[in-house]
This record gives sequence, structure tokens and C-alpha cells, in this order.
Amino acid sequence: MTTARRQGALGALIVLLVGVLGAGSTLPTTATAAQGPTISWDTTKRTFADGRTYFARVPTCRPADSEACVEFLGRRRAVVVFLHGAGGAEDRETADGWLGGLHAISRETIFVFAVSKDGSMRWDAGFCCTEEPVDDVRYLERVITNIDGRWPVDRDRVGMMGLSNGGMLALRVACERPDLAATVAGLAATYPGSCDTAKVRIGQWHGAQDPTVPLDGGTVTILGAERTLPSVASLAARMRGGSLYWLRVLPRQGHTMAWAQFKQATRWILANFPD
Repeated sequence: MTTARRQGALGALIVLLVGVLGAGSTLPTTATAAQGPTISWDTTKRTFADGRTYFARVPTCRPADSEACVEFLGRRRAVVVFLHGAGGAEDRETADGWLGGLHAISRETIFVFAVSKDGSMRWDAGFCCTEEPVDDVRYLERVITNIDGRWPVDRDRVGMMGLSNGGMLALRVACERPDLAATVAGLAATYPGSCDTAKVRIGQWHGAQDPTVPLDGGTVTILGAERTLPSVASLAARMRGGSLYWLRVLPRQGHTMAWAQFKQATRWILANFPD
């Protein structure tokens, strides 16, 4: 068929369609399947009445009243709280980076990035490391309750993970308030108190050459204060019978931790929630 004949045939087809549709009609568009719900996970900042805040990677769904969204948003999910080391940045970009990385490990878990009081970038683990007492345990209780009030939480699957001073606070929570988090991971951290309130699950990652929190304990200076620390492994002897204790010693490693250790700790928490 010549170009002229093809163009003529196309013109006749268009005229025919206009005649069928009517002058006020438009040509039909390509049919599309019904749109499903729009699901995403976003970082949100939550603020309490006293000004303390936290960031969380949480599920969203639109339209929220659709059957699919109601089911998706109504799922009871695990929650894992991350506690940075002393001096760790607490801006949204930093929080979003941590939460995005953690979310990639478990896409159905709500991850939380905790924020210190008044921007001190330190946590009160009982024996370290704030200059004045801060009820950070109560703060973490409020965080879990606040999340549960907006997104259903499986309270049997709440965990905490922390680095250094943050790990100390996570260990304190497990030992003093196992009702908040019965499964925790501490990286480059230790805890000197008793831990026999209830059966708990504690995993630790520690550098064999850590000069700040020595694996074998000792008297050291942390953030300008002299502190006597027990050996890391001695925590197992202070835990209630039937508890789970797991320690991985990293040869030739100091006080810093690599992303690989945070991934391992996260997976360990998720795999060791109570049955």
C-alpha cells in the first residue's frame, strides 16, 4: 500500500470513529487494570509533649480505608529500636540512613531511631554516660507505647540494639525492664548490674582489642569519668536461669563496629524473639 493510500485509510478510520462516538466524545484510551493500594514505608519524626523525639520507619497505605490497606496497616509487627553510641548524630538524614538500611534487612519490621534528651547525644545506662540522671528507660517505654497507639505492635517481638553507650542502655533495658524488650543486642558494650528479673535473650558483639570497653573488664576513662567495668562475658553469670546469652568476640577489632555486625545483630534479634 502506498503512503497516500495508508494516510487516506487512516483518515477514513478517524472519521468513522468520530461519527460513532459523536461530536462531544473523545477517542478511547488504552484500558488499564484497576489500581491497587499504594504502599510505602516512610521515616516519620514523632514528638512528645516534653519535647523528646524519635524517628521511625513505618508503613503507609492509600487509600487508608480500602480493604487492602486496612489489612496491611492492621498487621501486628515486630519493633526494633536502635540506640547510637555517645556522640552519634541525631539529625533526620542520619536517622533516615540508619532506618533505611535496617528496613532492608526486614521489610515487615518497624525500626526506630531513638534521640537523646536535649540533644546530649548520650544515654543513661545507670552506670554511664550522662552528666545528670536521665530516665531513658522510661523514654523508651513511651516510644514503644506511642508506636503501638498508631501502628499495632506485637509486644512479644520488641527488641533493642545499641552501640557502645547505646548498647549499655539496651542491656540495661533487658535486665531491668524485660517487659519492654526481652531480646536485645549490644555491640561494644557491657553492663555491670544484675540481670535476673526475668528470662531474657542477650547477644553481644565485642572487639577483642577494644580499649574503651575492654573485653576482660578493668578500670578505664569513658567520656572524662573513670569507671570500673566487669568482663563482658560475666553478664551471663548474672542472668536468670533459662535465659539465652550469646557472645561473638571479633579478633583484632577495637571499639568500632562495621555494618556487617549491625546486620548480624539485627538478624539475631529477629531470630530469637520468644516463641
